[in-house]
Amino acid sequence: MRKVAATPADRRIVVLGGGIAGLAGAIALARRGYPVTLIERDPPPPADRDQDPFLAWKRRGVPQFRLPHGFSARARSLLAAHAPDVLERLRADGIEEINVFKQLVAPELWQPSDDEFTVVWARRSAFELALRRSAEAEPGIRLLSPEVASGLCFERSPGGPPRVTGVRLADGRELDADLVLDCGGRRSPVSRWLAAEKAHVRTELQDCQTVYFSRYYRFTPGCDLPKTAVAVLRGELESVMYLGFPGDHDTFAICLEARPDDRDMRLLRHTWAWEATARSIEEVAPWIDPANATPVNEVQTMGGHHNVRRRYVVDGRPIVLGLLAVGDALCTTNPAYGWGASMALTYAFAAAEAVVRHDPDPVAVALAYDAATTSEADAVYRESAAMDRARIYRHTGQAVPEHDRAEMERQHLIAEAVSAGVFFDLEVGRAFCRRVNLAGPADAVLDNPDITSRARHAHDRLTSAPAPKAGPDRQELRSIVLAARPRSTA
Repeated sequence: MRKVAATPADRRIVVLGGGIAGLAGAIALARRGYPVTLIERDPPPPADRDQDPFLAWKRRGVPQFRLPHGFSARARSLLAAHAPDVLERLRADGIEEINVFKQLVAPELWQPSDDEFTVVWARRSAFELALRRSAEAEPGIRLLSPEVASGLCFERSPGGPPRVTGVRLADGRELDADLVLDCGGRRSPVSRWLAAEKAHVRTELQDCQTVYFSRYYRFTPGCDLPKTAVAVLRGELESVMYLGFPGDHDTFAICLEARPDDRDMRLLRHTWAWEATARSIEEVAPWIDPANATPVNEVQTMGGHHNVRRRYVVDGRPIVLGLLAVGDALCTTNPAYGWGASMALTYAFAAAEAVVRHDPDPVAVALAYDAATTSEADAVYRESAAMDRARIYRHTGQAVPEHDRAEMERQHLIAEAVSAGVFFDLEVGRAFCRRVNLAGPADAVLDNPDITSRARHAHDRLTSAPAPKAGPDRQELRSIVLAARPRSTA
């Protein structure tokens, strides 16, 4: 009797983590006929849809949930292609889609390709909620939330890698699985679980050496600031960097970054120190003026950031079968660059495609997924790590080692010339927008010799004029912060 091939409906897929990567992966697989069980440790969003999920949704498992997020144009493009209903939910919630490039450039200079720079302006809570509602409406997805996974189940074959066969829950139950997606984020325990089975994940790591101190605000009705300008608000002082992040429903965030070893700047976790610092920076002060904006929450702090690239295929062989790492579990970049959500969606939809094309062969699935993601994961890791090294060299006064000199010269050209190109040269500006929006590979910005030449010309124009002082130097800022300290905390 001829054996009947298994159909997607016969397969059992478990997704670990209900963040952006996990929700997107579950939706993509369920819509291709695969039953999915999604395990999320945090409770679901509040049932009262009048509550702001930014404040009301308990997401302790996502420490960056209330920190600023950037959603690049790639995120919007991927949703349009694979889950357009998520974009419809965002639009129905009043969330805007903005093309800052086209707002800065006269209409007669627009090109059709400029549409690829259109982004979604949202807080993490709004973006994730739209994905969550689509997952909840999908009949092929079973959501276990709150529920905690405590380990994986394995079977071994002589001479081969371990194969994941299920997920162990905290209460001792086991869920059988033909495939598990690890969407547990940068703190996923799966690497440790694999190490216990002698399957060691090869890892590259670059410390970001930064701490974020951020706060969300909402524009007042009488605010006359150009609201889109917050998207290009950024600068660097001796002690801190500052960045603006647009949000949904008239919200925006201001993020101050400092080195983790700067003891004085650790005080930025306090509202009084944060506000004193923000007011002392000429570009930032108007955005937190009570006439223009009111705070949505208190200062949010997060440190311990690393760029991490994990490899599950080594020398052409998977180290484990029946498992795909998606999102930050595969590659983590500095969140300040706004690439995390877009890459999470990239990996999630690539995972679904690998499964559809090669299931039930676990080796073929693993190799296809690795082939689809390696180039871009390597690119965002290298670029994020290089940008961080460049900042570390500047802030610490370290001499750039010979082996890193060419890359640091490249990063300097990108940071100083390509980023300002939109004001001097439209083609350089477009190259910069493609980079920040991941409209192409993250490392391709200077692949075109003409763009490199134009960027160098723009750089010469920039360096011919002295840069104005952006704010207080280190000693001045230290005095400002200490003077703002309430007497009760002195």
